[in-house]
Amino acid sequence: MTKKIKSLLGIMMALAMILSAGFGSSKVLAAGGNGEIEVTGTTQGKSYSIYKIFDLTQSGENVSYTIAKEWEDFFTNGAGKEYIADKNNEQGNLNPIVVSGAVKYINITNENIADFAKAALGELNKESIKKTQTKKALGDSVTFSGLELGYYLVHPEGATDKADGQNSIVSLTSTTPKAEVKVKATYPTVEKKVDKPTADIGQELTYTLTSKVPDTTGYSKYTFKMKDTLSKGLTFISKPEEVTVTIGSDPIEEHVTKKINGQVLEVSFDMLQLQDKVGQTITITYKAKLNKDAVITDKANPNEVTLEYSNDPKDPESTDTTKDNEKVFTAKVIVNKVDGKDQKALEGAKFKLKNDQGKYYKVDESTKEVTWVDKEEATEVETKIGTDGKATASFEGLAAGTYYLVETKAPEGYNLLTEEKVVEIKVTKENETVTAIIDGQATVENNSGVELPGVGGMGTTLFTILGGGVILIALFGLAKGKVKKGKELKI
Repeated sequence: MTKKIKSLLGIMMALAMILSAGFGSSKVLAAGGNGEIEVTGTTQGKSYSIYKIFDLTQSGENVSYTIAKEWEDFFTNGAGKEYIADKNNEQGNLNPIVVSGAVKYINITNENIADFAKAALGELNKESIKKTQTKKALGDSVTFSGLELGYYLVHPEGATDKADGQNSIVSLTSTTPKAEVKVKATYPTVEKKVDKPTADIGQELTYTLTSKVPDTTGYSKYTFKMKDTLSKGLTFISKPEEVTVTIGSDPIEEHVTKKINGQVLEVSFDMLQLQDKVGQTITITYKAKLNKDAVITDKANPNEVTLEYSNDPKDPESTDTTKDNEKVFTAKVIVNKVDGKDQKALEGAKFKLKNDQGKYYKVDESTKEVTWVDKEEATEVETKIGTDGKATASFEGLAAGTYYLVETKAPEGYNLLTEEKVVEIKVTKENETVTAIIDGQATVENNSGVELPGVGGMGTTLFTILGGGVILIALFGLAKGKVKKGKELKI
């Protein structure tokens, strides 16, 4: 009988401890049903959910915690077991809780709260675990209101780098109406780069996509898929098996699928099998080129990558996306041929184009691809008068740079140029990014030469006059000689 009385007294004392206990410095008190959590540092357009882990009951100023029904298995049989202690710590500051009729202690401290949050996130994919509320951020904060007292987990949906420690865990009790959680969550991103912002048509381009291996804690299925779509003016050079994928510094072939369908490259990852590489950089590299449909000068030739990733452990089909794009520009050199005196348009002049490596432009008329060859093999263009009245010719599909016009045939009646004409294709930039390309244009003047004599023309007359003059001089000299001899005979 004495033992029963002692046992009863022990339980009564434990209950008294529970009723008088709070959560130490981590608690924020509010009236039941009127609790409020403000989540700050949110990302506009992203969703945030809260889950109640512990229920809280109140009697006057005293509170006690019990495990929320859907979380009982987590704390009794799962990863949450290590956060329920049989005894209080040496400081005596752990909060008591009744588990399966026995008094235990909530062993969640500043030192292990980050690990606890991660363990709790691992439960979110279970059907029994229900969201308390979900809201989409319209700005840099979102507020959950009308909450019952309890201990809550804040989950930024889709985030792969969750907040640390108490920034993702908060307790509502009965003293102040609000609690604030400052989230530091980041989301999957993808970045796209090209090695040449301007290029010749047909020139090889190397594209690089980068992202990071996400933390998939809490997911039973996780989508992580990149789709890279080329515009009409671009063509893949790489075949699917030539697309390289590395994580960190290691190339990978397992748990990744690569395929190309027309203008779309798709790379998918089984991220649940790559969790030993969380946080490491994913690098995807492939090659492409500008083709005959490339936009010249007026606009860029873009391509866009879309990363699709899971964002809700409760819904395996729910995904979010993020995008990035790159642009490649190509342009042309235009030569405008005019008379050096009156600026009259001159057609019939022929030119070749040389680059700064001493090679000459050659274009394939069917593919429009540009190669650089010796002068003898080079493409020759001829100036013709267009509807605008100008005599022009052009070399199309060129990267930015310095070029040299070499005249190979002058218009009829004009001298061939003996010097090359320098012309430059330039770009405009914003923050070191090419935003536009400017055609290289050159006005080339020719001057007519001195007209050579021809049969029946002024040349005949000129020779006749010159010949007559020579004869007159000769006759004059002969006459002068005869007069001199006559004078000598008289003497």
